[in-house]
Amino acid sequence: MRSSRLVAAGVLTLALAACSTEPPAGPPPPAPGGESAQPVKAIEAAAGALPDGKVFDVEHANDGWEIKVASNGQEHKVRVSRDGARILGKQQTAKPSDDLAKAEQASVDAVKALRSAQQRQPGELDEMEIDRAADGTVVWEVGLRDGTATEHEVIVDAKTGEVR
Repeated sequence: MRSSRLVAAGVLTLALAACSTEPPAGPPPPAPGGESAQPVKAIEAAAGALPDGKVFDVEHANDGWEIKVASNGQEHKVRVSRDGARILGKQQTAKPSDDLAKAEQASVDAVKALRSAQQRQPGELDEMEIDRAADGTVVWEVGLRDGTATEHEVIVDAKTGEVR
């Protein structure tokens, strides 16, 4: 008799849980403007966090984005929330990378490069960085994930904005 009451209580608990109006646990909903607006907002926030900030590297971090920014000849790492709304931290790098000079040569900023890449290959930003192509041209390497989680690399000329 006691076991049948326990079974009945368990079934009732499961039935009530299935009818719950609580949202399921999981990743936060996309920011207003859609999922693709998040990296743009994060890039803009990181660039704006430093005087004359020029973003040259963007990567996912556990709590959002880790973005490298050139500012007045110095390199800084800026952490930005996933939705791009908050600066979580920033610090100057002790030894700037060679990417700092490439960022200074770029006419096309990170946001424009991302948008050019997404016009060629729709997808969500995974990571992007400024680099030099085999012919010496400064380019943006943009990693995008499509709806099947396949990553595509798109190369954008950092002077013209043209996709290669």
